[in-house]
Amino acid sequence: MHMFSKAFFIVVAVFGAPTFAAAETCPSFGESGTELTYDSDTVYSAQSNDVVAGGNIALADCDDVEGYGYIVENPDFTLQYDAQDRERALEFRVEAECDAVLLINDSTASWHFNDDDTIDDETVITDPRLRLANAPSGQYDIWVGTFGEETCDATLYIESW
Repeated sequence: MHMFSKAFFIVVAVFGAPTFAAAETCPSFGESGTELTYDSDTVYSAQSNDVVAGGNIALADCDDVEGYGYIVENPDFTLQYDAQDRERALEFRVEAECDAVLLINDSTASWHFNDDDTIDDETVITDPRLRLANAPSGQYDIWVGTFGEETCDATLYIESW
């Protein structure tokens, strides 16, 4: 037996099998998700997009993003949005079979996060919703995640107001 092999077996016997820490991954808007192209008039009627919510990245471990839940590294969707100078709000909402979260990097590179939507002081819906006032034209990267580590079927709706 070679000297390296003996040393390796001694290390394993004393300390257990070696583990190698994986590099931390967080949401990356450097890559695109499923491409969507909508303008303000098209999404005046809500447009629906099916997705599997969830992933293996814990948002709590990511310094650049405030939020919690689990997503995949690359966006689920990359929206190219034309506001058509209408100054409308752009709403993103999710309906899911589990407790979903929503993360968006907007056209100004700002992050937005929502877990549970609050309709009023007494009514909370477990599906997330974000409404961005006077949303400008540009690229919006969208992640549909889950509060826990499970995944589930979900639908993302995009609508202008």
